[in-house]
Amino acid sequence: GLHGVGISVVNALSDYLAIEVARDGKLWQQEYARGEPKTKLKAAGTAKNRRGTVVHFHPDPKIFGNSATFQPERLYRMARSKAYLFRGVEIRWACDKKLLGAADIPAKERFHFQDGLKSFLESTLDGRTAITQTPFAGEADFPNKAGRMEWAISWPEDGEGFMHSYCNTIPTPKGGAHETGLRTALARALKAYGELVGNRQASQITAEDTATGATILLSIFLKDPAFQGQT
Repeated sequence: GLHGVGISVVNALSDYLAIEVARDGKLWQQEYARGEPKTKLKAAGTAKNRRGTVVHFHPDPKIFGNSATFQPERLYRMARSKAYLFRGVEIRWACDKKLLGAADIPAKERFHFQDGLKSFLESTLDGRTAITQTPFAGEADFPNKAGRMEWAISWPEDGEGFMHSYCNTIPTPKGGAHETGLRTALARALKAYGELVGNRQASQITAEDTATGATILLSIFLKDPAFQGQT
């Protein structure tokens, strides 16, 4: 979770949770039930050429009932979006065919997008005609190793735009300083280019002008993000 409470909530709402961590060449394991540890943290041997965390959990039927199920479509979209947001990362999706039902998604798929948000935007536009042939996309590091940002912008000819932003891969639908900063920077850049080529009308460009009708994807990664609340 964005605030570090995700695993705690899942643990409290599960009648079984097992976690396995590969770190510094060693493998560690522990099991829980309804938030309480059932085993001590124990070493489970070596883990050469491996690192990361594996979590298995089962939702508590006392809370959710025996008929509760996950929504494969939602999980599939989430896994795919994370692969877009983590440029170059590979995510392997797998789901029991019996759980898919009528869902129009594959039982197995590999997500890997080397172009990150550019690929995300091209997939989202899905053939819509845009003013530029390819999205305006790029990335930059923040000063003092505080994080980085990535963006992809296009201007469809139909004028139906949107702006989706993320912080540490978590959607930020209510915006924030990162969205405001991008809009302002884009307007300033176009004004500066107008001055460079001698277009006097460019001085009248506003942030609203550049963003209206644009399709914008913005992702930032911060070491120490500050938020107004859980939303």
